Amino acid sequence: MPPRRRLTTFDAFTKTVEDARVRTTSGGVVTIVAAVVIVLLIISEWSDYRRIVNRPELIVDKTRGERMNINLNITFPTVPCEILTLDVMDVSGEQQTEITHGIAKTRLSQDGSVISTESLDLHPSGDNAHHLDASYCGPCYGAIPKDEEGKRCCNTCDDVRNAYQEVGWAFGDGHGVEQCEREKYPEKLKEMAHEGCNVAGILSVNKVVGNFHFAPGKSYSTPNMHLHDLNIFENSEVLHTFTHHIHHLSFGPHHHTVHNPLDDTVKKTTERNFNYMYFIKVVSTRFERIGESALETNQYSVTSHERAIQGGRDEDHPNTMHARGGIPGVFFSYDISPMKVINREERSKSFGSFLIGVCAVVGGVLAVAAVIDRGVWEADKALSKKKAV
Repeated sequence: MPPRRRLTTFDAFTKTVEDARVRTTSGGVVTIVAAVVIVLLIISEWSDYRRIVNRPELIVDKTRGERMNINLNITFPTVPCEILTLDVMDVSGEQQTEITHGIAKTRLSQDGSVISTESLDLHPSGDNAHHLDASYCGPCYGAIPKDEEGKRCCNTCDDVRNAYQEVGWAFGDGHGVEQCEREKYPEKLKEMAHEGCNVAGILSVNKVVGNFHFAPGKSYSTPNMHLHDLNIFENSEVLHTFTHHIHHLSFGPHHHTVHNPLDDTVKKTTERNFNYMYFIKVVSTRFERIGESALETNQYSVTSHERAIQGGRDEDHPNTMHARGGIPGVFFSYDISPMKVINREERSKSFGSFLIGVCAVVGGVLAVAAVIDRGVWEADKALSKKKAV
């Protein structure tokens, strides 16, 4: 037997001769319906293959020594930029006081319109006493150690303020200070008494437990505490409050699926000495998108608390007593979660699974169609025989 003949013994798809085939109208209808169903199901399989699903995964965050960017945009309608201070501190001992790098302060009028994108120049370089005698050495009003007297001079208002800050003394508005009165510092403060301030920019911090806060006056630290010079804030004839509008606050790069719960938060108060606290839990998050590089960012949850500095009984909760003391301002305390969320994009099935699905669709529909066609044909034959009888 020739080799080609031998292969016919393995043919599982035996054929019938053309004369033995019977074509019926019902068979044509079943075939058309089966073809339409096959096309629809294959389209469904293709859509399922192209569908992208997000598979979240929770792991322990093993990164160390990283830094984190805090993106913020906050408006204080009744606190002038000159007396508003932004400080950052964390458990590692790092402190960033009176931050200006990467931060833009915008002076606002009472109606919220922009006056200037920079703080009022209260200490211009032209007022550095260069017009006085070359040997002039301005007094620091007792704010320098005795062994430095005669060696260190305070020739400008800023020099005196810094000297006071170093020893932890309150400075005030500069009245009675020769350098400040020469620079008209008190008058310039009054010019901006009714202004507000918008603070926007990026803070770079260690990725450890810490806080950043907005408080009035220059800040200084002692071995046991962090303080602010509240003299100007508390003695101002204009009522300054820490009513604020958080336009945006996020940790790390932006991702369109991340919801920032503090965005568009507005808090209002009519009290000067009022404290707002936000307790934030930051969770590291990585987004892995198909065809793109991974994005490392953070999500956060938040709870808030507010109280008057003078303490006392809570008006809404009579059984709650608030402690007395503290600094008026807005404080954000953040904690870093030890867990990390990975949001990984994947296709719902592989291409191989798609091909298997197509084969299953074609074979299954044709098999069911063959059964239906056979049943219809047999029924038609039976009816024809009854009519013939």
